[in-house]
Amino acid sequence: MSSLTYEASGVDPEKADAILESFSDFLKTRPKDPNLLSGIGPYASCYSLKNLIHDMQDPLLVTCCDGVGTKSILALQWNHLDGLGQDLLAMNVNDLLCMGALPTVFLDYYACGALDKTQLTQVLKSIQKACELSGCSLAGGETAEMPGLYKGNDFDLAGFAVGFVDRKKTLPRVKTGDVLLALPSSGPHSNGYSLIRKVIEQERLQADQKNPFDGRTWKETLLAPTHIYVAALRDVLPKVTGLAHLTGGGLFGNLPRILSTNQKAVVMKGQWPSSPLFDWLKATTRLADKEFLSTFNAGVGMIVACEPGNLHLLTKHFETFGFSAPMIGQVEKASQTEPFVEWR
Repeated sequence: MSSLTYEASGVDPEKADAILESFSDFLKTRPKDPNLLSGIGPYASCYSLKNLIHDMQDPLLVTCCDGVGTKSILALQWNHLDGLGQDLLAMNVNDLLCMGALPTVFLDYYACGALDKTQLTQVLKSIQKACELSGCSLAGGETAEMPGLYKGNDFDLAGFAVGFVDRKKTLPRVKTGDVLLALPSSGPHSNGYSLIRKVIEQERLQADQKNPFDGRTWKETLLAPTHIYVAALRDVLPKVTGLAHLTGGGLFGNLPRILSTNQKAVVMKGQWPSSPLFDWLKATTRLADKEFLSTFNAGVGMIVACEPGNLHLLTKHFETFGFSAPMIGQVEKASQTEPFVEWR
Protein backbone atom coordinates (compact mmCIF):
# COMPACT_ATOMS: atom_id res chain seq x y z
CA MET A 1 0.00 0.00 0.00
CA SER A 2 1.38 3.42 -0.95
CA SER A 3 1.81 6.00 1.78
CA LEU A 4 -0.67 8.79 2.24
CA THR A 5 0.65 12.31 1.60
CA TYR A 6 -0.62 15.79 2.24
CA GLU A 7 -0.56 16.42 -1.52
CA ALA A 8 -2.72 13.33 -2.11
CA SER A 9 -5.31 14.79 0.27
CA GLY A 10 -5.55 17.91 -1.89
CA VAL A 11 -3.06 20.28 -0.23
CA ASP A 12 0.19 21.23 -1.97
CA PRO A 13 2.45 23.32 0.33
CA GLU A 14 5.23 23.51 -2.24
CA LYS A 15 2.87 25.02 -4.81
CA ALA A 16 1.73 27.64 -2.29
CA ASP A 17 5.35 28.52 -1.46
CA ALA A 18 6.20 28.89 -5.15
CA ILE A 19 3.25 31.21 -5.79
CA LEU A 20 4.09 33.39 -2.79
CA GLU A 21 7.74 33.52 -3.81
CA SER A 22 6.65 34.76 -7.22
CA PHE A 23 4.45 37.37 -5.55
CA SER A 24 7.39 38.46 -3.38
CA ASP A 25 9.32 39.15 -6.59
CA PHE A 26 6.40 41.35 -7.74
CA LEU A 27 6.49 43.25 -4.44
CA LYS A 28 10.13 44.15 -5.03
CA THR A 29 9.00 46.25 -8.00
CA ARG A 30 6.44 48.23 -5.97
CA PRO A 31 6.94 51.33 -3.76
CA LYS A 32 8.52 50.59 -0.38
CA ASP A 33 7.36 51.75 3.06
CA PRO A 34 10.46 52.26 5.26
CA ASN A 35 8.33 51.78 8.37
CA LEU A 36 7.43 48.20 7.39
CA LEU A 37 10.28 46.20 8.90
CA SER A 38 9.15 42.76 7.75
CA GLY A 39 6.76 41.47 5.16
CA ILE A 40 5.92 38.09 3.68
CA GLY A 41 7.84 35.23 5.32
CA PRO A 42 8.09 35.77 9.09
CA TYR A 43 5.41 34.53 11.48
CA ALA A 44 4.20 38.11 11.90
CA SER A 45 5.07 41.57 10.62
CA CYS A 46 6.67 44.47 12.44
CA TYR A 47 5.88 48.10 11.74
CA SER A 48 7.69 51.10 13.24
CA LEU A 49 5.43 53.72 14.82
CA LYS A 50 8.25 56.13 15.68
CA ASN A 51 7.44 58.57 12.89
CA LEU A 52 3.71 57.91 12.81
CA ILE A 53 2.46 58.81 16.28
CA HIS A 54 5.15 61.16 17.59
CA ASP A 55 2.83 64.18 17.36
CA MET A 56 -0.24 62.43 18.82
CA GLN A 57 -1.08 63.21 22.44
CA ASP A 58 -3.20 60.09 22.92
CA PRO A 59 -2.77 57.70 19.96
CA LEU A 60 -5.46 55.09 19.48
CA LEU A 61 -5.05 51.85 17.53
CA VAL A 62 -8.03 51.40 15.17
CA THR A 63 -8.75 48.00 13.64
CA CYS A 64 -11.37 46.48 11.37
CA CYS A 65 -12.09 43.33 9.40
CA ASP A 66 -14.26 42.80 6.33
CA GLY A 67 -14.54 40.78 3.14
CA VAL A 68 -15.74 40.98 -0.44
CA GLY A 69 -18.71 38.65 0.05
CA THR A 70 -20.57 37.00 -2.80
CA LYS A 71 -19.29 39.55 -5.32
CA SER A 72 -16.32 37.17 -5.61
CA ILE A 73 -18.66 34.46 -6.96
CA LEU A 74 -19.78 36.72 -9.80
CA ALA A 75 -16.19 37.84 -10.48
CA LEU A 76 -15.17 34.19 -10.74
CA GLN A 77 -18.11 33.28 -12.99
CA TRP A 78 -17.38 36.20 -15.29
CA ASN A 79 -13.58 35.76 -15.10
CA HIS A 80 -13.03 39.32 -13.96
CA LEU A 81 -10.96 39.25 -10.75
CA ASP A 82 -8.83 42.37 -11.19
CA GLY A 83 -11.07 44.64 -9.11
CA LEU A 84 -11.43 42.39 -6.07
CA GLY A 85 -8.31 43.69 -4.34
CA GLN A 86 -9.70 47.22 -4.47
CA ASP A 87 -13.07 45.97 -3.21
CA LEU A 88 -11.33 44.30 -0.29
CA LEU A 89 -9.23 47.31 0.65
CA ALA A 90 -12.13 49.72 0.28
CA MET A 91 -14.43 47.73 2.53
CA ASN A 92 -11.83 47.99 5.26
CA VAL A 93 -10.07 51.33 4.86
CA ASN A 94 -13.31 53.23 4.27
CA ASP A 95 -14.50 51.88 7.63
CA LEU A 96 -11.29 53.14 9.29
CA LEU A 97 -11.99 56.61 7.89
CA CYS A 98 -15.34 56.58 9.70
CA MET A 99 -13.39 56.57 12.98
CA GLY A 100 -11.16 59.42 11.81
CA ALA A 101 -8.20 57.07 11.27
CA LEU A 102 -5.95 56.68 8.25
CA PRO A 103 -4.88 53.16 7.25
CA THR A 104 -1.34 52.05 8.05
CA VAL A 105 -1.10 48.32 7.39
CA PHE A 106 -3.30 45.68 5.78
CA LEU A 107 -3.37 41.88 5.92
CA ASP A 108 -5.34 39.61 3.61
CA TYR A 109 -6.91 36.16 4.01
CA TYR A 110 -7.41 34.01 0.91
CA ALA A 111 -9.00 30.57 1.28
CA CYS A 112 -9.72 28.08 -1.50
CA GLY A 113 -10.22 24.41 -2.27
CA ALA A 114 -7.24 24.09 -4.60
CA LEU A 115 -4.63 26.71 -5.40
CA ASP A 116 -4.73 28.20 -8.87
CA LYS A 117 -1.58 30.19 -9.58
CA THR A 118 -3.19 32.55 -12.08
CA GLN A 119 -6.15 33.23 -9.83
CA LEU A 120 -4.18 33.79 -6.62
CA THR A 121 -1.50 35.91 -8.29
CA GLN A 122 -4.15 38.09 -9.93
CA VAL A 123 -5.91 38.65 -6.61
CA LEU A 124 -2.71 39.34 -4.64
CA LYS A 125 -1.46 41.85 -7.20
CA SER A 126 -4.80 43.66 -7.10
CA ILE A 127 -4.57 43.82 -3.30
CA GLN A 128 -1.08 45.32 -3.41
CA LYS A 129 -2.11 47.96 -5.96
CA ALA A 130 -5.14 48.85 -3.83
CA CYS A 131 -2.90 49.20 -0.78
CA GLU A 132 -0.93 51.80 -2.71
CA LEU A 133 -4.17 53.65 -3.55
CA SER A 134 -5.06 53.55 0.15
CA GLY A 135 -1.70 54.80 1.38
CA CYS A 136 -1.02 51.71 3.49
CA SER A 137 1.34 48.73 3.42
CA LEU A 138 0.56 45.09 2.76
CA ALA A 139 2.13 43.60 5.88
CA GLY A 140 1.29 39.95 5.27
CA GLY A 141 -1.64 37.58 5.19
CA GLU A 142 -2.74 33.98 4.99
CA THR A 143 -3.22 31.63 2.05
CA ALA A 144 -5.28 28.59 3.03
CA GLU A 145 -5.91 25.57 0.83
CA MET A 146 -8.88 23.64 2.24
CA PRO A 147 -10.22 20.89 -0.03
CA GLY A 148 -13.66 19.72 1.02
CA LEU A 149 -14.63 23.08 2.49
CA TYR A 150 -14.39 24.88 -0.87
CA LYS A 151 -15.35 23.25 -4.17
CA GLY A 152 -13.71 23.65 -7.58
CA ASN A 153 -12.33 27.17 -8.10
CA ASP A 154 -14.34 28.67 -5.24
CA PHE A 155 -12.47 30.98 -2.87
CA ASP A 156 -13.12 33.46 -0.10
CA LEU A 157 -11.41 36.77 0.43
CA ALA A 158 -11.19 38.81 3.62
CA GLY A 159 -8.89 41.42 5.08
CA PHE A 160 -7.79 43.25 8.19
CA ALA A 161 -6.83 46.92 8.34
CA VAL A 162 -5.01 48.83 11.06
CA GLY A 163 -4.77 52.59 11.50
CA PHE A 164 -4.15 55.24 14.14
CA VAL A 165 -5.87 58.40 15.28
CA ASP A 166 -5.34 60.90 18.09
CA ARG A 167 -8.20 60.46 20.59
CA LYS A 168 -9.22 64.13 20.26
CA LYS A 169 -9.68 63.66 16.49
CA THR A 170 -11.85 60.54 16.54
CA LEU A 171 -15.11 60.43 14.63
CA PRO A 172 -18.06 60.72 14.82
CA ARG A 173 -18.72 64.01 16.61
CA VAL A 174 -21.89 64.99 14.77
CA LYS A 175 -23.88 67.95 16.09
CA THR A 176 -27.50 68.89 15.56
CA GLY A 177 -27.59 71.33 12.65
CA ASP A 178 -24.78 69.65 10.71
CA VAL A 179 -25.38 69.10 7.01
CA LEU A 180 -24.98 65.86 5.05
CA LEU A 181 -23.08 65.51 1.76
CA ALA A 182 -23.15 62.48 -0.53
CA LEU A 183 -19.99 61.04 -2.09
CA PRO A 184 -20.93 58.89 -5.10
CA SER A 185 -20.38 55.16 -5.30
CA SER A 186 -18.87 53.43 -8.33
CA GLY A 187 -21.76 50.96 -8.36
CA PRO A 188 -23.03 48.40 -5.85
CA HIS A 189 -19.55 48.30 -4.27
CA SER A 190 -19.50 44.99 -2.37
CA ASN A 191 -23.05 44.72 -1.08
CA GLY A 192 -26.30 43.23 -2.32
CA TYR A 193 -24.66 40.67 -4.60
CA SER A 194 -26.73 37.71 -3.46
CA LEU A 195 -29.74 39.60 -4.84
CA ILE A 196 -27.82 40.93 -7.86
CA ARG A 197 -26.90 37.38 -8.86
CA LYS A 198 -30.58 36.45 -8.70
CA VAL A 199 -31.37 39.41 -10.97
CA ILE A 200 -28.64 38.30 -13.40
CA GLU A 201 -30.16 34.83 -13.50
CA GLN A 202 -33.71 36.14 -13.88
CA GLU A 203 -32.82 38.62 -16.63
CA ARG A 204 -30.32 36.24 -18.28
CA LEU A 205 -27.59 38.86 -18.34
CA GLN A 206 -24.28 38.03 -19.98
CA ALA A 207 -20.90 39.36 -18.90
CA ASP A 208 -20.01 41.01 -22.23
CA GLN A 209 -23.55 42.13 -23.08
CA LYS A 210 -24.01 45.93 -23.13
CA ASN A 211 -26.28 47.36 -20.47
CA PRO A 212 -29.22 49.54 -21.61
CA PHE A 213 -28.18 52.80 -19.98
CA ASP A 214 -24.51 53.73 -20.52
CA GLY A 215 -23.12 51.35 -23.15
CA ARG A 216 -20.73 49.52 -20.83
CA THR A 217 -20.83 45.76 -20.47
CA TRP A 218 -22.58 44.18 -17.50
CA LYS A 219 -19.19 42.92 -16.40
CA GLU A 220 -17.79 46.45 -16.29
CA THR A 221 -20.90 47.85 -14.59
CA LEU A 222 -21.60 45.22 -11.93
CA LEU A 223 -17.97 44.43 -11.11
CA ALA A 224 -16.74 48.03 -10.98
CA PRO A 225 -14.25 48.25 -8.06
CA THR A 226 -15.42 49.93 -4.86
CA HIS A 227 -14.33 53.55 -4.47
CA ILE A 228 -11.51 54.07 -1.97
CA TYR A 229 -12.14 57.45 -0.32
CA VAL A 230 -8.83 57.83 1.54
CA ALA A 231 -7.23 60.32 -0.86
CA ALA A 232 -10.34 62.50 -1.04
CA LEU A 233 -10.81 62.62 2.74
CA ARG A 234 -7.26 62.50 4.10
CA ASP A 235 -6.65 66.27 4.19
CA VAL A 236 -10.15 67.34 5.27
CA LEU A 237 -10.88 64.96 8.15
CA PRO A 238 -10.58 67.86 10.67
CA LYS A 239 -13.43 69.62 8.80
CA VAL A 240 -15.67 66.54 9.00
CA THR A 241 -17.91 65.67 11.95
CA GLY A 242 -18.98 62.24 10.80
CA LEU A 243 -18.61 59.69 8.01
CA ALA A 244 -21.13 56.96 7.22
CA HIS A 245 -19.82 54.25 4.89
CA LEU A 246 -22.88 52.79 3.16
CA THR A 247 -22.09 49.09 3.25
CA GLY A 248 -24.41 46.25 4.33
CA GLY A 249 -27.64 47.80 5.59
CA GLY A 250 -27.41 50.77 3.23
CA LEU A 251 -28.71 54.17 4.26
CA PHE A 252 -30.99 53.01 7.06
CA GLY A 253 -28.46 50.61 8.54
CA ASN A 254 -25.37 52.82 8.46
CA LEU A 255 -26.31 56.48 8.89
CA PRO A 256 -27.64 55.89 12.45
CA ARG A 257 -24.17 54.64 13.46
CA ILE A 258 -22.82 58.21 13.50
CA LEU A 259 -25.78 59.82 15.33
CA SER A 260 -26.52 60.35 19.02
CA THR A 261 -29.72 59.09 20.64
CA ASN A 262 -31.32 62.55 20.47
CA GLN A 263 -30.58 63.10 16.76
CA LYS A 264 -32.09 62.11 13.45
CA ALA A 265 -30.87 62.49 9.88
CA VAL A 266 -33.37 64.04 7.50
CA VAL A 267 -32.48 62.94 3.97
CA MET A 268 -34.21 64.61 1.02
CA LYS A 269 -35.27 62.32 -1.85
CA GLY A 270 -34.96 65.12 -4.37
CA GLN A 271 -31.33 65.78 -3.44
CA TRP A 272 -30.21 62.15 -3.49
CA PRO A 273 -28.19 61.73 -6.73
CA SER A 274 -29.84 59.49 -9.29
CA SER A 275 -28.02 56.56 -10.87
CA PRO A 276 -29.17 54.74 -14.04
CA LEU A 277 -27.88 51.43 -12.69
CA PHE A 278 -29.79 51.72 -9.43
CA ASP A 279 -32.89 53.07 -11.17
CA TRP A 280 -32.79 49.91 -13.29
CA LEU A 281 -32.17 47.67 -10.28
CA LYS A 282 -35.07 49.22 -8.38
CA ALA A 283 -37.43 48.80 -11.32
CA THR A 284 -36.27 45.22 -11.86
CA THR A 285 -36.45 44.10 -8.21
CA ARG A 286 -39.59 46.14 -7.46
CA LEU A 287 -38.38 46.72 -3.90
CA ALA A 288 -40.01 49.42 -1.80
CA ASP A 289 -37.85 52.46 -1.02
CA LYS A 290 -36.84 51.44 2.49
CA GLU A 291 -35.94 47.86 1.58
CA PHE A 292 -34.04 49.02 -1.50
CA LEU A 293 -32.09 51.63 0.49
CA SER A 294 -31.35 49.01 3.14
CA THR A 295 -29.97 46.57 0.56
CA PHE A 296 -27.97 48.78 -1.81
CA ASN A 297 -25.98 52.01 -1.50
CA ALA A 298 -28.22 53.37 -4.30
CA GLY A 299 -25.43 55.49 -5.78
CA VAL A 300 -23.96 56.97 -2.58
CA GLY A 301 -20.89 55.28 -1.12
CA MET A 302 -20.10 57.63 1.76
CA ILE A 303 -22.15 60.27 3.57
CA VAL A 304 -20.14 63.16 5.00
CA ALA A 305 -21.45 65.21 7.93
CA CYS A 306 -20.01 68.66 8.53
CA GLU A 307 -20.81 72.05 10.01
CA PRO A 308 -22.74 74.28 7.55
CA GLY A 309 -19.80 76.68 7.42
CA ASN A 310 -17.58 74.00 5.87
CA LEU A 311 -20.08 72.92 3.22
CA HIS A 312 -18.66 75.02 0.36
CA LEU A 313 -15.04 74.22 1.23
CA LEU A 314 -15.67 70.47 1.26
CA THR A 315 -17.77 70.52 -1.91
CA LYS A 316 -14.98 72.29 -3.81
CA HIS A 317 -12.37 69.96 -2.32
CA PHE A 318 -14.21 66.82 -3.42
CA GLU A 319 -14.59 68.23 -6.94
CA THR A 320 -10.80 68.19 -7.29
CA PHE A 321 -10.98 64.40 -6.84
CA GLY A 322 -13.74 64.05 -9.43
CA PHE A 323 -16.53 63.65 -6.87
CA SER A 324 -19.72 65.64 -7.04
CA ALA A 325 -20.88 65.88 -3.42
CA PRO A 326 -24.38 67.40 -3.21
CA MET A 327 -25.98 68.28 0.10
CA ILE A 328 -28.68 65.65 0.71
CA GLY A 329 -29.96 66.58 4.15
CA GLN A 330 -29.17 67.64 7.67
CA VAL A 331 -29.08 66.45 11.27
CA GLU A 332 -32.00 67.52 13.45
CA LYS A 333 -32.99 67.09 17.07
CA ALA A 334 -35.26 64.10 17.66
CA SER A 335 -37.19 62.38 20.39
CA GLN A 336 -36.34 58.82 21.37
CA THR A 337 -39.47 57.54 19.62
CA GLU A 338 -38.51 58.97 16.22
CA PRO A 339 -36.51 56.92 13.67
CA PHE A 340 -32.85 57.78 13.21
CA VAL A 341 -33.32 58.36 9.48
CA GLU A 342 -36.22 60.23 7.93
CA TRP A 343 -36.51 59.80 4.16
CA ARG A 344 -38.50 62.79 2.88
